[in-house]
Amino acid sequence: MQQRSLFDPEPEAESNPAPVPRAERVILIDGHHLAYRTYFAFEKLTTSTGEPVQAIFGFLRTLLKYLKENSSCVIVVFDAPARTFRHDNFEAYKAGRAPTPEDLPEQIRKIKQLVELLGLTCLEVPGYEADDVIGTLAKKAEAEGYQVRILTGDRDAYQLLSENIWVFHPDGSIIGPSQVKEKYGVGVEQWVDYRALTGDASDNIPGAKGIGPKGAVKLLEEWKSLDNLLAHLEEVKPERTRELIRASLEDIKLSRELSEIHTDVPLEPELCDFSKAHRREPKTAELREMLERLEFGSILRDLGLLEAQRPTTEAPWPPPPGAFLGFTLDRAQPMWAELTGLAAARGDTVYRGPTNLADLKALGRLNSLEAKDLSVLLLREGYWVPPGDDPMLLAYLYDPANSEPAGTVRRYGAGDWTTDPAQRALAAQTLWETLKRRTEKDERLWWLYREVEQPLSGILARMEVQGVALDVPYLQELSEELGKELGYLEAEIHRLAGRPFNVNSRDQLEAILYDELKLQAGGKKTTTGKRSTAASVLEEMRPLHPIVDKILDYRELSKLKSTYLDPLPRLIHPKTGRLHTRFNQTATATGRLSSSDPNLQNIPVRTEVGRKIRKAFVARAGYCLVAADYSQIELRLLAHLSGDENLKQVFLEGRDIHTQTAAWMFGIAPETVDSYRRRAAKTINFGVLYGMSAHRLSNELSIPYAEAEGFIERYFAAYPKVRFWIEKTLTEARERGYVETLFGRKRFVPELSAKVASVRQAAERMAFNMPVQGTAADLMKLAMVKLGPRLEPLEAHLVLQVHDELVIEAPRDRAEEVAGLAREVMRTAWEFEVPLEVDTGIGENWLEAK
Repeated sequence: MQQRSLFDPEPEAESNPAPVPRAERVILIDGHHLAYRTYFAFEKLTTSTGEPVQAIFGFLRTLLKYLKENSSCVIVVFDAPARTFRHDNFEAYKAGRAPTPEDLPEQIRKIKQLVELLGLTCLEVPGYEADDVIGTLAKKAEAEGYQVRILTGDRDAYQLLSENIWVFHPDGSIIGPSQVKEKYGVGVEQWVDYRALTGDASDNIPGAKGIGPKGAVKLLEEWKSLDNLLAHLEEVKPERTRELIRASLEDIKLSRELSEIHTDVPLEPELCDFSKAHRREPKTAELREMLERLEFGSILRDLGLLEAQRPTTEAPWPPPPGAFLGFTLDRAQPMWAELTGLAAARGDTVYRGPTNLADLKALGRLNSLEAKDLSVLLLREGYWVPPGDDPMLLAYLYDPANSEPAGTVRRYGAGDWTTDPAQRALAAQTLWETLKRRTEKDERLWWLYREVEQPLSGILARMEVQGVALDVPYLQELSEELGKELGYLEAEIHRLAGRPFNVNSRDQLEAILYDELKLQAGGKKTTTGKRSTAASVLEEMRPLHPIVDKILDYRELSKLKSTYLDPLPRLIHPKTGRLHTRFNQTATATGRLSSSDPNLQNIPVRTEVGRKIRKAFVARAGYCLVAADYSQIELRLLAHLSGDENLKQVFLEGRDIHTQTAAWMFGIAPETVDSYRRRAAKTINFGVLYGMSAHRLSNELSIPYAEAEGFIERYFAAYPKVRFWIEKTLTEARERGYVETLFGRKRFVPELSAKVASVRQAAERMAFNMPVQGTAADLMKLAMVKLGPRLEPLEAHLVLQVHDELVIEAPRDRAEEVAGLAREVMRTAWEFEVPLEVDTGIGENWLEAK
């Protein structure tokens, strides 16, 4: 049975239906203003296909809030696209406003569709603004004895106020005549005159130069109206005020004309017949279809357009096979968490579970949102129950923006993500069913789910419980060593600055760099208007003064000390004596794994201190660490994806890619390539993957811009199909709205059509990088799924995954065998047109193995 919608009429009696009651009040909505306001009030919101929808969502949310009142007569008014009489009278009218965002007009078009489908009157009159249409309707409704409520944020509407006409602002405030008098010091009847004097910069209404709000109030208190003021202009004192008004006389008259709302717009008679209810029956089927397409699950739910949650009955534990579980933990990190609630849902039955983890053993597999966390919790206590179907993983494959349960459940109208485990179980079941219907024909998505993401969740659960050993005394010694180094750096920074100051204070550092040392940063400022001390700005300032190098070194060491050296020993688990990170499958748009609590993905590998930190990750007694790292994986994938013969041949013949690229770029024999030319080629080889510009390359290599531009051109001359592939990828992305990996993982890129060059260029770089980086991520996940079970007979296990590298803990006497197995599985995880190479190493710690 479907629940009654907010817009469903009351059930009728079996006899003749009652006549439609007279509306008690008329609600008039400034549609354009509300759409514009909510566009900026809500964060960027898109559908899973990348379609921008934040204005639509915000508009509907606000609209539904006000429709909950007695509002049987609702008219939504929009500005007509044609010019109005105000534009004809004053060409600069509203010229000062920022350009309309390029994705807003299409959202407004859909808003109008939805207004019609909701059964509301949608109105626009060519030649008149929404203000004038609203003013005409408001005054006519008031004359007929109705209470009128105007939903707008435009203050021009204050001139319409009376005891029967109020303005509701979208922020929730209610404005009547007394509120205007209290806040602005003028009466409603003086509002247009007040605006004529003060003007309005947002609408480019000039007003009187030099007359501010206080001056306007004082004038209107004395002369009551603008007409009376102008009639007695020679009597106005002081003389300066009189001269200001005289100098702006034409602007004042024009401003009054532009500000005054016309209440005599010619409207069709039926639109002004308030004796009839303007609300019609919503077109339920079309409305549901459109809201589902927009993925407004919570609005569908509020309107009662989703099937009501099946009336649930409760049954004793345990649930039958295939049930979806809902659970709550007392913290996010499952290795440290306690289970605080458990329930299951199957069909229309809810099973309230005990918090005894052993009772979950009989289920065989755990179907749940974030099922991996529950598997970790059980394995920590000695019970292995693998993760089953996880709607969160399916949602992530459907749209990588689905990164956390609460928002995803709301987005698809799957229920409420509360702290009640039964509600979570029902939400998981509904989300699974909803997304399964939406994706049932997408074979590539389901391949990724069944062959990669779902089995990987079990691999990651085991890795999280295994954890990794740390050499705590070594970390403490390293922390003390860095503390001393920071002290030396601080003293040197003070010497170079000429006085002591707090290096960690951005304001003090700003004063030192810009005021005392007189350094320049190209005019870059923070959003608060302060001169920037961000790392990117300091990097550009390196050549200007030796203090900048020292400050950047200080920041790097300080961050490493506070992020890793000091906290890691405190995160050793008391039961296992090891460090346990949490691997996140749904956090990145490219498909890469991330880790948290703690984050082990960002330990630098190219700095001396970063390498020293890796030395603290050790193997347990009798074991070694085996590191297996894909060699130049993204360049190899670029060769496969682009099909460039020159690039493929380098890898097929086992040549050094950077040396060969340098030889082609500089027109010399490979054996004559020096370290500078190889470095330049290496920078370009990897920079091309991320859309490196000639400007950035010139900075990276400290060479003139023209030379950097020439390097890039020679690169593409050497590998012509790489440029063709980039252009082809961008063309297809613009047509389809998304890019995808070799395995079918999608990422939507609506910003490719942006008119702002910087936004569009960033989207282009992301668009052609995603197929390469995302395919590398998919390949790594597939290799982990294949390698994990084959390590078990060797008593070895995965402990870390960082970027293109796996770290395995293996018995010392089987380390070579494990390294060979890792090489074999990773190289053959998928067949490409170029060979994959895997570098392996063995050591007592991560640094030695690397």
